[in-house]
Amino acid sequence: MTIVIKDALGGRTFPDAGAYIYDLMMANIDSTDSYVWDMVDVSELPSMFLNMCLGKFVKEKGPDFVKSRVRFKNINKSQAYRIVDYVNKLSAAQ
Repeated sequence: MTIVIKDALGGRTFPDAGAYIYDLMMANIDSTDSYVWDMVDVSELPSMFLNMCLGKFVKEKGPDFVKSRVRFKNINKSQAYRIVDYVNKLSAAQ
């Protein structure tokens, strides 16, 4: 399942967009092997966004599940480092 992040962000606050993505992933948990986050035209990934989608998903399913099921395309280095750091911090806290 591909999730175009800029479309999810369009017209929503960061927390609302994060909640939308989380709900979308959870609704499709049994019918998809992986989630591909398309990061095209996404410039920032604030914590208030990540907490509501990736953070909740890690807490619900565990870091290993998330690492094996969530993929990214059109991601730049700084975004990749941000996400890896974010998930690692959540993993250490569990």
